[in-house]
Amino acid sequence: MGSRAVKWNFTKFLVDRQGRVVRRFAPQVTPERLRPQIEALL
Repeated sequence: MGSRAVKWNFTKFLVDRQGRVVRRFAPQVTPERLRPQIEALL
């Protein structure tokens, strides 16, 4: 995304079971598009 700062409150973070941020997604990314990544961490 080109920046470390969270510029908008709808930025999404994928967090693993240990509470570590695995990936960051732009506000425009829909939850449906995150499904494969979420399922991989379950």
